[in-house]
Amino acid sequence: MAHQKKQHTSIDHLIIVVSDLQDATEQYSILLGRSPSWQGTHPDYGTANTLFQLDNVYLELLAVQGSGPAADIVQTLLDTRGPGLGGLVFGTQDATAFIERARSFDLMASDPVPGQGIDDNTGAQRHWRNIFWDAEAARGIFSFCIEHSETSSLPISAALAESPITAVDHVVVKTHSADAAKRFYGEQLGVRLALEQAVPEWGGTQLFFRASSMSIEVIASDKAPDHDEMWGLALKTADIDATQKRLLSAGVDVTDVKAGRKPGTRVCTVKSHTLAIPTLLIEHPVTDQ
Repeated sequence: MAHQKKQHTSIDHLIIVVSDLQDATEQYSILLGRSPSWQGTHPDYGTANTLFQLDNVYLELLAVQGSGPAADIVQTLLDTRGPGLGGLVFGTQDATAFIERARSFDLMASDPVPGQGIDDNTGAQRHWRNIFWDAEAARGIFSFCIEHSETSSLPISAALAESPITAVDHVVVKTHSADAAKRFYGEQLGVRLALEQAVPEWGGTQLFFRASSMSIEVIASDKAPDHDEMWGLALKTADIDATQKRLLSAGVDVTDVKAGRKPGTRVCTVKSHTLAIPTLLIEHPVTDQ
């Protein structure tokens, strides 16, 4: 049997679908304390976006602009669920190896589909190849894998104020089936399952899939919706007291800082400027930063 190249799968970015891109960009700039890395359009897809590149992944605000396959997906999400988390995008440096591995575990991954984006402000171009699969493989969550061109890169979003958000800590997914989540994220995509534990108070199981210095936290219980759902987001800050003070000064509704579930962590909840996403801010001990 031929030797199969080890495939490393990363978490590339999270998609947030919005109805008003300009307003969403302004709100998220305040929340993150950062200016966009990129603002562009996709005429072939029928969408426009704003990207915020953080230390580990980027956040994509995506809106309909025109008509095309992506516009249809975004509009359907807006019509059925409203603005909020809309997609989970994985990354690879070798599309061929990713496809080979995925298909070997019965994930019917497409051949690579080329794409490009143009920054409306600078004229810069980015190129990539996308790998798609049926949404039912992820139990209803829109997801795909992207291979960026070696010549394409996103600058880190420039800080607009002190104590900006530094990275994504985790994204929360609700599901009925822990086994289905382990098969999709772990076996088919190759993302490492770092922790699995029973959570009696929630009536289910908690799974943490780890890549790109963040986690996909899957909460499996009978209370979950019929289709899997991206539910919440946790964002990292190096100084949560300073970040909370910055947000309060900017008119953001944010709770008091308190101890987090994980020993040594401190957290607060953001109540506005979140684009309808339940959002937690978290500060880890210095040794865990």
